[in-house]
Amino acid sequence: MDWLSTGWDTVSGFATDAFNWIGENPEAANMLGGIAVGAGQAYLQNEQAKGDRAFQREMYDRQRRDRQVKPGEISNYGSHNATMTKGLLSHGMITGEG
Repeated sequence: MDWLSTGWDTVSGFATDAFNWIGENPEAANMLGGIAVGAGQAYLQNEQAKGDRAFQREMYDRQRRDRQVKPGEISNYGSHNATMTKGLLSHGMITGEG
């Protein structure tokens, strides 16, 4: 248990020294604070951009999938077959009726 109190004393001493340094160097402390805020904002913007890219990719995939023909959705081909003229593309040469 002695190592715990020694470790706590070390941490406490370090924090005291850091706060004393901040009090003695306010300009440097402001600069470090600005750097920390800038780094935090850059990180958040990067995370937001990742989320936006993932959302755009998902929407693109959905749109592409919706444009593709889906089996089972097209029906009633028979009605088109009955209205086609005999030999429309081959003048009946393929079917032998030309």
